[in-house]
Amino acid sequence: MRTLAGIVLLLAVDLGTCFDIKSAFRDVASAIPSFGAPQIASKTPVVGVENGVEGYPWQFTGRLWFRPALVRVPKPASSDAGAGAVVDGNEPPPPPPSVSILSLFGWTVGGVVALEYDDSPVGPYFEYVTMGALVSKRGALGQWGSKLYVSTDVAQQVCEEVWGVPATRAEIDFTEESNDGEGKVQVLCVESAPQGTKSERQDIVVSGWGSTRISGVEDADCARYPPGGLPVLWTPTIKALWAPLVPFPSSDDDKDELPLHRLRLSASGVRLRLCGQPNSDELGIPLGVGLVVDNVLIEIARRGDSL
Repeated sequence: MRTLAGIVLLLAVDLGTCFDIKSAFRDVASAIPSFGAPQIASKTPVVGVENGVEGYPWQFTGRLWFRPALVRVPKPASSDAGAGAVVDGNEPPPPPPSVSILSLFGWTVGGVVALEYDDSPVGPYFEYVTMGALVSKRGALGQWGSKLYVSTDVAQQVCEEVWGVPATRAEIDFTEESNDGEGKVQVLCVESAPQGTKSERQDIVVSGWGSTRISGVEDADCARYPPGGLPVLWTPTIKALWAPLVPFPSSDDDKDELPLHRLRLSASGVRLRLCGQPNSDELGIPLGVGLVVDNVLIEIARRGDSL
């Protein structure tokens, strides 16, 4: 995993030692008492400029890498715990009990999503998402993210204040080359993964990021496909993406309804890339291949139905 930002343009005129007419008028105006004139209170601008189109007011452009992995099923939350419940200090918060985890013999499909945004409602930044499990609710199939990290303070702010996405500020570095000592672009790899839920700021490093740049789509104006975008559903409060089909209706007594946003995804280039990644407690058993998407456009609609 989130409205309008006020943009104030301050125009300063430096006249040196010359007489400042604007200042003189302001001084005179400030000395005149106000007789019931309405006062405009200053407000702190709301973070997150709406930079999209009608129906999808927020958009992000850049590139991403998704590398799936087999991971252990997270420990379930208690029946009265919400989406943010923490099992213990070393475990990520599990999804709410209303979401079913799809697993086999104690394993499910998780992985890593790394995103570089060239443009967003808050400018360029990096994002790293630890995917925790395949999940289902009301027949819809999705993937839940256990933790989301961003590289700037304003990105964390917009995630939490605009969309309600639990986000964590981290030091994130996507290096263009792999650490092979030869200066060559090699396979994508997470060199430094976030460690559990420790409170100190995490250092996250992904190497081989040059492999996410697909030849021929360097121009941001390249055509994107499919036309109109691929529809996806998003529940920001638990960092989950869902297939656009929800077969079963909601029940009246569902106390764990999740807010839904519609997304549209399109891109100029999609490739499979080899990923050299050893097994680890943090990353599970990574599969040897990942999906690279370049010149991606992610469009977010306002909140619609609930899941």
